[in-house]
Amino acid sequence: APSPSMAQSGIQELQRSQLLRMLNLGSSGDQAWGGAQAFKVLVYDKFCQDVISPLLKVGGLRNQGVSINVSLMAERGPLPDVPAVYFVEPTEDNVKRIVKDLASGLYESVYVNFASSVPRSLLQDLARGALHANAGQKVMGVFDRFVSFVSLSPILFSLNLPNAYATIHSPAIDDQLIQQYIARIVDGLLSVLITMHAMPIIRCPANDPVAEMVARSLEDRIREMLRTGGATTAELFSGASGRSIDSGTAAGQRPLLCVLGRDADLVTMLNHTWTYQAMAHDILNLRLNKLSVSVDGGDGSAPKMKSYDVDENDSFWAEHAGEPFPNLGPAVCAAIEDFTQKREAMTASNGADPTGGMTGGLASAFNAIPEMTEKKRSIDMHTNIATALLNEVKARELANYYELEDLFASQSVGTSVAELDKLFSEDAKGTVLDKTRALMVLYLTKPSMTPQQLESLIAGLEKIDGDAAPLKFLQHQSSIRNMTAASIAATASHTASSNPLSAASVVGSLFSKGEGLLSAGFNSIQNIMPSKKELVICQILDGLMEQKPGGLTESYLYLDPKAPAGAEAPRMRAPFRKAVAFVVGGGNYAEMQSVQEWAQAKGRHVVYGSTDMVTPAQFVDELTHLGKAQAGGGH
Repeated sequence: APSPSMAQSGIQELQRSQLLRMLNLGSSGDQAWGGAQAFKVLVYDKFCQDVISPLLKVGGLRNQGVSINVSLMAERGPLPDVPAVYFVEPTEDNVKRIVKDLASGLYESVYVNFASSVPRSLLQDLARGALHANAGQKVMGVFDRFVSFVSLSPILFSLNLPNAYATIHSPAIDDQLIQQYIARIVDGLLSVLITMHAMPIIRCPANDPVAEMVARSLEDRIREMLRTGGATTAELFSGASGRSIDSGTAAGQRPLLCVLGRDADLVTMLNHTWTYQAMAHDILNLRLNKLSVSVDGGDGSAPKMKSYDVDENDSFWAEHAGEPFPNLGPAVCAAIEDFTQKREAMTASNGADPTGGMTGGLASAFNAIPEMTEKKRSIDMHTNIATALLNEVKARELANYYELEDLFASQSVGTSVAELDKLFSEDAKGTVLDKTRALMVLYLTKPSMTPQQLESLIAGLEKIDGDAAPLKFLQHQSSIRNMTAASIAATASHTASSNPLSAASVVGSLFSKGEGLLSAGFNSIQNIMPSKKELVICQILDGLMEQKPGGLTESYLYLDPKAPAGAEAPRMRAPFRKAVAFVVGGGNYAEMQSVQEWAQAKGRHVVYGSTDMVTPAQFVDELTHLGKAQAGGGH
């Protein structure tokens, strides 16, 4: 049989198939009340709602026979003739609520699905509660689903754990809480590996205590599962069906799991971005593949907020998400032109033969309507998103910030400081947050900056009501001087014309808006294109996947969950073809995209994941909390 395509074996498709199985579409049918067509209620907690959201929309749930989908904590009336599927995290509160529902006799029968492995104590609480409510016969099954993560694309996942960096670095957190938090991260990674049917070799830096705790805890969890679960557990990681992320690779080849701490590269979390998807995240707060923009109401009416789903199912997004912002206008214009030509062709074919050919022409026109409607919806959506981005780019002169930060690596400290100082004048465009980010990027990129230069810049920031707390936190990090700025190893220089226009005037001509569509003025903007820079994470992956001696990864730990505990694992020497790159403390789309470009160039397959996809604004907020807590200001 042919091996599955990448889309089939991508993490998103594999997780979706797990959820469909939960709703009784799987061939092995765990839950046996008549398949997808039987009416059922889906009850979820907030975390599991977020897991479902990018995978199954309401229409998709209805197709699986879900007549009602509702929050576990909502007040719900009884439906005594309908079965219920619970999909929740294994917490004490959730189990209590399920027991309360059983005691109230809300549903005919219940199928309890936990997102990750349920502790024995909670299982006993559920059993006792069901018996006490005289409803034991209603519990038709309890399942560990191992889907405790959110898959956002075939090669991207998040554990949906916000504020991870601040939590891990908080001076107030005690050992017990950090252990619980690490266990939660390990639950998520375990779910990812089981969903992918992957038994990895785990590598992590030896000098990052949190990354090491995660890596060693995960190794222990897998080893213990294999020891106690036997062949059934081994099958979870190997995938008896063969539909895994490793399908089609050489027999026995195992993937690499690289666990990194966010401190390996902080500057990537703060940089201003210049590609479509990264800007949608940074500027429009893209989250769980959803964003909202203000859309002109037309006819003089007030603008209104419009929400959009943007994911791989949208062909324009799939093709252009990683494109530089200047390319977006021509891409939208090309899509409009293509749409117009097809519509005119349909009209012409219908009118060409008013007699015998009319029936055939009409039939083809009707057949094309769904596709054309979808194209029109997509064009309108991307026009509105591009317009919203452009408005922010112009109002805040974001091209200036992108260029400024991009040049820090190649400029002298003195020039960089002087350029940044200009931003603290009253007439300089951009928000206080934009200026704070630029200062932090300079600090991380130029560790040779003198204390006097830094104090002068901090004074400039405070003069415009900026908060120096996040920078103070970075200063307190003992390892900060050893951190590698993400702007090393540039593989192509910044492209600029010999007579460059100012960034503001260039962006001003980027789009001219007419009839709600974008057009014109793209020639000069081509001068502001992203530099091709290899981020730190790519250099780490290169060392680990290619098994290179020396370099950044020389001292990385090598952990093999299949090897006996206590013994040093015999090392695999062949290069890795597939990997999962996981960052503890937050990730972002610029880093994800850099990893994918590196993987494509090297002929590798890498899935990127993090504790959460964190916007620069959110990350600065986390650093601010830490700076204030460190200074004794509390949270």
